[in-house]
Amino acid sequence: MAWTIRKPCTRAEDGTLHCGDNVAIAVIATILMGPFGMFYSTKTGAIVMIVLTFLVALPTLGFGVLLTLPLCVLWAALAALRNAPRQLVLAA
Repeated sequence: MAWTIRKPCTRAEDGTLHCGDNVAIAVIATILMGPFGMFYSTKTGAIVMIVLTFLVALPTLGFGVLLTLPLCVLWAALAALRNAPRQLVLAA
């Protein structure tokens, strides 16, 4: 049995469902898991940041993560906002 994460959905006035990412979950997942938490909102961004974090952290003995982690959080939040339903973004 495969476990899946269901993203929140809203029903528009015309009856269509709009599913998107929750920005708070995307940010918290990225803070806790680093670039691996970005898989919630953007798969391409997660892969790019995993490679970049590895390339930056290796020569700096891990201190480069202090630079890449805020970038990961920002990218995850922007990707989640892009994927969020318009009604929820305008209401916030």
